[in-house]
Amino acid sequence: MEISTRRAVLGTAITLIFLVAAPIAFWYITVGIDYAAGWSSVLGPPSSSIVCAFGILVGLFWILWAWSYLMFVGEGLPTEVFGRALHPTQNLVTTGPYAYTRNPMVLGMLFILLALAFFRGSISGFFLVPLIGVESWIYIKEFEEPGLIKRFHRDYERYRASVPALFPRLSAYVHVP
Repeated sequence: MEISTRRAVLGTAITLIFLVAAPIAFWYITVGIDYAAGWSSVLGPPSSSIVCAFGILVGLFWILWAWSYLMFVGEGLPTEVFGRALHPTQNLVTTGPYAYTRNPMVLGMLFILLALAFFRGSISGFFLVPLIGVESWIYIKEFEEPGLIKRFHRDYERYRASVPALFPRLSAYVHVP
């Protein structure tokens, strides 16, 4: 089943909005927490800028690589809300970034948020990034994985047993049908 142009544009727009909205929200939340707690910046330029640029590039790389694999290999969209996919993937994607981690988009977003925490030198940012990672893992466990198990059965079970949820493996997973 092909993705309609309308759904592809909508899914891409939602992904891009999330890519922009999440870091902006994170920025303002950490500013508020740091201000309320009276915490000052722990890092300064130029080192914070270099780390920030590197983190954003790595994060965007993971997100865009994963998005392209879901769109073109999985023949679906990465847009899902509480287990309801806008256009679920038709094929289980176990190649590309998904050969290293089951959630490369979450990994990419965590890199971006960590980069912003470094840029601001935000103490609260360094505490919030791991909390967001745990919250993402819980969301994935509760909402995304049951749908994947239902759609892809044993193939997903084998994949899930071999590929870590977030921290990438050093060697690529090879799916043997």
